[in-house]
Amino acid sequence: MAARPRRRDPAYQRPQSVPRPAPAPVAQPEGRANRSLLLRVIFLMCLCGAVLFIPLVWQLYQLQIVQHDYYEQLAVRNQTRDVTVTANRGTIYDSEGGIMAMSATVYNLILSPKDAVAKQSSIDDAVAKNPKKNEYWNVNQTIVDYLTEEFGLSEERVRSSLEKTNSQHIVMVGEISDEQAKEVREFIREHKLTSALYLTPTSKRFYPSTATAAHVLGFMSQTKDSGDRKIGAYGVEANYESYLAGKAGRVITGRNASGTQMLSSYEAYLDAEDGCSVRLTLNGKIQAIAEQTLKTAVEKYSIKNGGFVIVMDPKTGALLAMASSPDYDPNSYSSVVDAHLLEQLQSVSDQYGADSSEYKSALSSARNLQWRNKALSDGYEPGSTFKALVIAAALEEGVISLNDTYYCGGHASYGGHSINCHKTAGHGSQNLTEALANSCNVALMEIGMKLGAERFWDYLEDYGLMDKTGIDLAGEGSSIFWPGGRDYFTSEIGLSSLAVASFGQTFKITPIRMITSFASVINGGHLLTPYVVQSVTDAEGSVVYEHEVQEVRQVLSADTSEKLCAMLEYVVSGGSGKNAYNAGYRIGGKTGTSEKIGEEGNDVICSFMGCAPANDPQILVLIAFDSPQRSEANPKYTPGGTYISGGNIAAPVAGTLMAQILDQLGVEKQYTNSDELSGSDVSVPLVTGNTLDEAKAALKARNLTLRTVGDGDTVTGQIPTAGASIPGGSAVVLYMGTDVPADTVTVPDLTGKSPSAVESALSALGLYVRATGVTSYSGSTTAASQSFPEGAEVSRGTVVEVRFVDDAITDRN
Repeated sequence: MAARPRRRDPAYQRPQSVPRPAPAPVAQPEGRANRSLLLRVIFLMCLCGAVLFIPLVWQLYQLQIVQHDYYEQLAVRNQTRDVTVTANRGTIYDSEGGIMAMSATVYNLILSPKDAVAKQSSIDDAVAKNPKKNEYWNVNQTIVDYLTEEFGLSEERVRSSLEKTNSQHIVMVGEISDEQAKEVREFIREHKLTSALYLTPTSKRFYPSTATAAHVLGFMSQTKDSGDRKIGAYGVEANYESYLAGKAGRVITGRNASGTQMLSSYEAYLDAEDGCSVRLTLNGKIQAIAEQTLKTAVEKYSIKNGGFVIVMDPKTGALLAMASSPDYDPNSYSSVVDAHLLEQLQSVSDQYGADSSEYKSALSSARNLQWRNKALSDGYEPGSTFKALVIAAALEEGVISLNDTYYCGGHASYGGHSINCHKTAGHGSQNLTEALANSCNVALMEIGMKLGAERFWDYLEDYGLMDKTGIDLAGEGSSIFWPGGRDYFTSEIGLSSLAVASFGQTFKITPIRMITSFASVINGGHLLTPYVVQSVTDAEGSVVYEHEVQEVRQVLSADTSEKLCAMLEYVVSGGSGKNAYNAGYRIGGKTGTSEKIGEEGNDVICSFMGCAPANDPQILVLIAFDSPQRSEANPKYTPGGTYISGGNIAAPVAGTLMAQILDQLGVEKQYTNSDELSGSDVSVPLVTGNTLDEAKAALKARNLTLRTVGDGDTVTGQIPTAGASIPGGSAVVLYMGTDVPADTVTVPDLTGKSPSAVESALSALGLYVRATGVTSYSGSTTAASQSFPEGAEVSRGTVVEVRFVDDAITDRN
């Protein structure tokens, strides 16, 4: 190896390097380059497609799949008009086919703000295209002017409705009559507002007899759930809503893009199904009589809290009438009509103002009081009417008999309490029938003790007093018994409750329970379910429901029931219920005067439970008056001078009512010997043209006397005329040679007069008296009512029916 020089030679030059030649490039195939570029493009396209189109696909999925139904309905709403056609509500009839509730076609005026906008847009476009040919007008202003002027709507309400431009159905005016609807259609045609304003048929409920049976029928009203549709509220209207309402129909028509209706392109009509008709057990005439009787008595006796009447067929449980006071008119159910309630409202208005919350609360309370059916919903202490149930139970159990006697000294002690009889002097010795007729509390307490608390409680259950009756009306109230129930009542400490319960105090039951249980006492012992609807018939006349008598249980034997009917008849013929007596009818019944224990003051409820004919009861009537006003001079009497008791207030009213009902039902009078002696009606013979002796003989044969005017030999005239029906024993006025007066006479006020004073007053005027009510007169027998009012002008010879009552027993229960 050559040695490396140690120092650099200046003459030495480093050899220049020779550049290497560059390597030749490797040739790439042309197809491979194109494929690479294509892959990049495809990748970018997929990436962009995923980013851009996946949300669109997701939105499309939401629209077409998830929200399909919503947008489909929206499209249908935009392309069609769907109008509801209200079905005719079923008619309600009374038992004889009289209409008590009916429906008539009326119309609702509907506003479509959305179509109003479309109409305005079409007007604007037409004017813009041809200003000279088309006259501009404002749709909204036209609608506002029309609705405010023709229907009295406020401009604010109409304009606020027009602002709801997404709506096509706003009810502006309801229940438009046919005549008014014609005028509305003319306005719509004239202004070509067919879509913006239109009428839809509906029905309005009418009650032809106004307040008659209002508490049974109920009324129609709107609720939060019913929207524009009215549904039944209270009574039969509510309880039979599913039958009465029917099913609404529909009219569906096509619409173009501007919202104009296209009847020729598409139309569908779905028929409405009319509601079923309902036939009640109520007799419309008896119902009207019951309501008028109740109203008259409430006014006559100054009843503070109204009252109630129930008339039942005891053999079936069908109600012939049910009335409650105060009442209302279902045609205008929100209006307060009772005079006493109006007086209270006026007092609140004067004190706080008609716009105050106090007045609004008082108004709501007054309406609820009017709508409330006392006979169905309110509990009351039945008092002595309950004694018949206790005696029936004791007879059925064999712990007493008709031959038993009871001594009443005016009070008795039970459970450490001295309990008085209503007759504080006592009734002395009496048999079972007399004890019931005297309404003796002491005797009934003894009977209750013999029956025993266990069996007494069992009969409370058997009579159905613990349960609701099952009547086909909503709103039946509940009974109120003693705290502690059966355990308390049957214990030693419940002994005084047993004693007082024996004459119907310290517990409350509803009137419908009381009359239902009492019916089992007189109908052979059968406890039946009361009802007010006899049948339901569809629009084609087919019966879809028919009520069948439903017996709950057999409570008493037929023998016990028969004994009670006879005892109840004696109560009316000679006991505490004698003011209910009516000649020709066998009426049985029981009075009641129950203290409102635990409530304010010393108010009582005066009641009477009566059945007729007593030997085969076809009707059972319960009538009661809540809290008669007491006289300041003597609180035992009403301001009109009537002693406050069931025997003096409820019995005479019930007697008259029962006689009218029996007449209406066509029950013939059957007079007893005592009835005939008291002067049943006879027909006056024709004696004009006869001699005086001949006339005397003819009249005597008819049990009639005579009185002459003039001194002729022949009868030239008579009062009353031949064929008139007057009470036997009356005097016929014979005109001897003189003319019969053609003038009328004025009927005097007879109330409060004695029988002899009444006869003298009417006889002096040439009028006749037909006496009804009590058959045996005493010094305290007075006229309670008269068939013609004071001041009435009548022809001579007219018979005036006067009802007499006996106030002799002032502690009558």
